[in-house]
Amino acid sequence: MTNCPPSLQEIRDRISQTRNYTPKVGIFGNSGVGKSSLCNTLFGQKIAATSDVKSCTREQQSIYIGQDSISGIELIDLPGIGEDQDRHREYISLYEKLSPQLDLVLWAIKSDDRNYASSIEAYNIITNNHPALPIIFVITQSDKTNPTREWDYETFSPSEKQLSNIAVKENEVSSRYSVPTSRIISVAVDEHNFDEKYNVVQLVDLVVRILPNEKKYAFAREARDDNVSEDSREQAEEGLWESIKEFAGEAWGSVREVVIKEIIESAPVVFQKAATTIGRWFKKLL
Repeated sequence: MTNCPPSLQEIRDRISQTRNYTPKVGIFGNSGVGKSSLCNTLFGQKIAATSDVKSCTREQQSIYIGQDSISGIELIDLPGIGEDQDRHREYISLYEKLSPQLDLVLWAIKSDDRNYASSIEAYNIITNNHPALPIIFVITQSDKTNPTREWDYETFSPSEKQLSNIAVKENEVSSRYSVPTSRIISVAVDEHNFDEKYNVVQLVDLVVRILPNEKKYAFAREARDDNVSEDSREQAEEGLWESIKEFAGEAWGSVREVVIKEIIESAPVVFQKAATTIGRWFKKLL
């Protein structure tokens, strides 16, 4: 007995589900690394408390971002590993228990942090038990990389010496966690001004690149518009199209013209250019 190919209505429903999918993103890392500030800049709104004095996140916080209950994104901000030694095992257990529910983890490490022990322990447990979970290491507060006085605040970018030291840090993290440097990115943000940022667009590029096809669009949809490059929009759209084509299977040949039209028409304004570009490419393959 073979499975019947999906109907046109089922394909339409899958397009809608993918367009409106609500991804869950875990924000992991030690306390005081600037996780909240990073998320505020990434999504362009004050979504999490920040403090210059002490860590603000002492319990798991589920933060929903979106205009309605249909789409959006859910951020899971967790207490920092290493913040409370008495609750260390409890926090690691929380990280590990939550991991299967997540679509992505942004693992934050402060640029001048040298204490990796607690974080490495948690990372090894998670990756051993959930090897398919996409994880990106985000080295935060790159503006504090030595020599700090050389950071260019006019362009909000590092000097040549700082770039060299940033590369050293990324290689160090790569070695300590046994993760490729292609999954590591250094960023800097100004928590009071979302326009002051370093490598945030590149972070979105990386996220879209590593997420599964059916998940790329949802993340790109929710990031602040000027944090999403046109290349990321095209990759997100292409991922959506490829996932719909795969879902349609044998039915694709008979419904593709209608489906291509509906995918393009369902794209929001900021994705219309990308959707049209990918649509033309798909039509050439017909």
